Amino acid sequence: MSIRGKWKSAAFAAMFCTLLVSSGCTLIPKEEEVLKPPLVKPQKETYQLYEVKPGTIMKQIIGTAVFESTAVKYEQFTAVSGKISAVNVGVGNMVKKGDVLVQLDVDGLDINAKEKERDVLKAKLALQQAQQNGDTQMLNIRKLELEIAMARLDDAYKQIQGKALVAEIDGVVTSIEAMKIGDIIQLSKTYVTIADPNQMRLVYSVSGGVDVSDAQVGMTVELGIKDQKLSGKVAQTPASAPKTDNKQLADKYARSIYIEPAQLPAGVGLGTSADIKITLMKKENVLVIPRSGLGTYLGRTFVKILDGESIKEIDVEKGIESQSDIEIVKGLKEGQKVILQ
Repeated sequence: MSIRGKWKSAAFAAMFCTLLVSSGCTLIPKEEEVLKPPLVKPQKETYQLYEVKPGTIMKQIIGTAVFESTAVKYEQFTAVSGKISAVNVGVGNMVKKGDVLVQLDVDGLDINAKEKERDVLKAKLALQQAQQNGDTQMLNIRKLELEIAMARLDDAYKQIQGKALVAEIDGVVTSIEAMKIGDIIQLSKTYVTIADPNQMRLVYSVSGGVDVSDAQVGMTVELGIKDQKLSGKVAQTPASAPKTDNKQLADKYARSIYIEPAQLPAGVGLGTSADIKITLMKKENVLVIPRSGLGTYLGRTFVKILDGESIKEIDVEKGIESQSDIEIVKGLKEGQKVILQ
């Protein structure tokens, strides 16, 4: 190519670049602009609300009671210890007053009793001889000897009797302490429990934090027994329970309510269950909210209410509590909306 041709080519290239720059064009691809995400309107939070309004609330005891005997004996060894030689009864057995329930080894006490019987016979014979001889002084001595012999025989009998646990009433054996032949018994421990099935009442026993302190003797009880609706009365509460040295019985009295049914359906026996309902307190036309609306924290009792778009905590004072609702005696007004948890 000639010098003139080269010059023309260079001039053309310079012109082309000038046009590209002036037009804003470039040979490098331009990066695309990142699109902004669309604006999303936040969803409005919803709450489960309860409008405060007057209502009726009842504090009740609702549960299941069981028929038990009112005549129960907790049989214990109280005077004589020893090893078990025989267990004569089992749970469910019927017994008569005087039956031997548990027998201990007599350890020669039977022989000792026979010796005392012999001594009594000897003393009686000696007394007869003294009476025949007419010796007044010897007669007095023989009388004293007979009294001593009879007292010793009585003591021997008592020792043998103490080796036997004897039924104090007619009834059915409802429980037996685990024991076997050869075990050494503990004094004042209940080994056999006997109940008279002809004398019954209902007992409702609670555990944990269930409160029965408001129950009072004479309160009406609604009963459901064998698909029948009946009534009864509270006969004994923890506050009215009799004093007892039996720890097992004292613990039961402390957490039990005893109920006397007005009548008994046919077929009711020891262990038969009954649904019970006792109304302890009742208030009408008071402010009531569901239990799920009440909160507690560090000694505070409060509710959360929705006030327009904001949430407020209000301290409240509660009254009667039922299984589902709570009376509010201070802090809330009718129409406020409580947030349920």
